[in-house]
Amino acid sequence: MSHILLSTDIFGKTNAVETFRERLKTVCERVLILDPYDAKQMSFQGENEAYEVFMQTCGLENYAKLCQKAFDALRGEEVILIGFSMGASALWKALDGREEGNIKHFYGFYASQIRHFLDVNPCVPCTLIFPDSEPHFDVEALMSKLATKETLTCIKTAYLHGFMNPFSVHYDAKGYAEYGQWLEEQLLKQR
Repeated sequence: MSHILLSTDIFGKTNAVETFRERLKTVCERVLILDPYDAKQMSFQGENEAYEVFMQTCGLENYAKLCQKAFDALRGEEVILIGFSMGASALWKALDGREEGNIKHFYGFYASQIRHFLDVNPCVPCTLIFPDSEPHFDVEALMSKLATKETLTCIKTAYLHGFMNPFSVHYDAKGYAEYGQWLEEQLLKQR
């Protein structure tokens, strides 16, 4: 089975991410966590504080560079990428033009920043899982723009941005259970 590289959102490495990692280890023995704070456990009062700290300490460009370094470190080993929010957007940017055959698939959950990077051309199979709606853009319109990319599948959920993260105001236990199970099924197919 492939390695999994799990790229976190702006909250970084949390107990919830560790719990999700353990869940994924039932289908893949090696699950690596990539976060914007160098594995330091952060404690935020909410999403606004997490966003401010993320932008001050890392930012999307640097996070994408961290993803590229992780790709380089895993060169020669099969890897599946899973990202959430800013982590998914960073993976998306880092995939632009990369043709290594070791990356088997990218699963990106509510990667809202990719709307600013529509020129990215991932050369690996990608599945983007979008929320039902976003406050800053039209999800349907973005999905239509992305539909021209050959390697890309878009899925629109009934949930909101952050539904997989217990620290998000939009966390949804039903959505977490549904898409956690769905992701496990997708990973099992990749074996």
